[in-house]
Amino acid sequence: MAAKNNNLTIQQYCAQSMLPSLETLRNKANSIQRRQHIEDIHDLRVASRRVRTCLDIFSDSLPPKKTKIWMRDIKEITKSYGQVRDLDVQIDLLNQIYKSVDDHSLQAGLRRVRLRLKQKRQVKEVKTQNLSRGLVENTSLLEMEAWAKAILEVEPESPQARTPLFQLGYEHVQNRLDEFLFFEVFIFDPTRVEELHQMRIAAKRLRYALEVFSNLYQGKSDFALEITRQTQQFLGEIHDADVWISYLPAFMEEEQKRVIEFYGYKSPFNRLKPGTTFLLENRRQERTRLYKEFLDEWKNWKMKETWLNLRKVIFLTNLEEQQHAADANPNPPPMETTL
Repeated sequence: MAAKNNNLTIQQYCAQSMLPSLETLRNKANSIQRRQHIEDIHDLRVASRRVRTCLDIFSDSLPPKKTKIWMRDIKEITKSYGQVRDLDVQIDLLNQIYKSVDDHSLQAGLRRVRLRLKQKRQVKEVKTQNLSRGLVENTSLLEMEAWAKAILEVEPESPQARTPLFQLGYEHVQNRLDEFLFFEVFIFDPTRVEELHQMRIAAKRLRYALEVFSNLYQGKSDFALEITRQTQQFLGEIHDADVWISYLPAFMEEEQKRVIEFYGYKSPFNRLKPGTTFLLENRRQERTRLYKEFLDEWKNWKMKETWLNLRKVIFLTNLEEQQHAADANPNPPPMETTL
C-alpha cells in the first residue's frame, strides 16, 4: 500500500531530516554500553524525539503499514531510557552539591540520598545495557534507514513541487505554537506545577518542529528556535526542582521507617535529617530563582514579539513559495467542476 501523500519532495525532506538522528541513535547505543559519558543517554533520547517528530510530521508520506510500528518502537526507546536519565541527572547534582558542602553535619544525609539513588540506578543497569545492545540491530531503525536512503536515491522533482512542503511546515509549526502558547496563562502562578510541566512538553514539541523546518525557512525561524530551547531548559530545570521537592519528604519518611525497623528506635535518623532537610531547602530556593528568571526572560521575549514574529516568518515564507509556484506555472490546467 502506497503512502497517502506520495509527494517526493516531502519524502526526501523527511529522509534528510531523519537520517542524522538515526545514525546518532546507533552511535549513542554503542557508547552507552561502554558508559563513556553521562550525556550519551540524553543524546540518544533527543535523537529518538527528533525521529518521532519526523514520523509525526510526515506520517502521510511514509509507508502506512510501517509507520505505526516505527512510531511505537521509537516511543518505547524514548520512554525506556527516561528513568535512567533522570537518576543520572539526580546523582550528578548530588555529587556537585556534596563537593560544595563543608558542613560535616550535612554530609551523612546527602550520602544516604545518593546511596538510594545509586541503588535504583544499579537495578536498571542490566536492562539499559540489554536495550542498548538491541538498538544496534533494531528492525524499525534499520527499516527507516533503508527507506530514507532509497528515497534519497530518486531523482528530485521540479522546484514547483515544494509548495505542499511549505504548506505542511506552516500548518505544523502553527499548531505546535498554538499548543505551546495555550499554557502562557498559567506561567504567572508558581503553584501551577502540572501546567508548567505540560508547557515544557509543548515547548519540546515546538522546538523539534522548528528544527525540522529550519532549512526550509533558511534559518529565518532560528531566533524562535533558540528561545524555545531556552524555555524548555528553564521549565525542565524547574520541573527537576519540583521532582526533588516532592521526592525528599517521602524519602525522609521512608528512611525513618527503615531506621526504626533496623534499630528499633528512630534516633539514628537524626544524623541523616540535617542533610536531607538542607537538600530540600536548596531545591526550593533554586526553584524560586529559576522561576523568577524564567518570568523575566518571558517578559523580554513578549516585548520583542517573538511569537508574533515567528508567525510572520512562516506565513510570509509560505506565501512567497505559493507566488513563486504561480509565477513558474502561469497557465495552470483548469479546475474540474462537478455539477
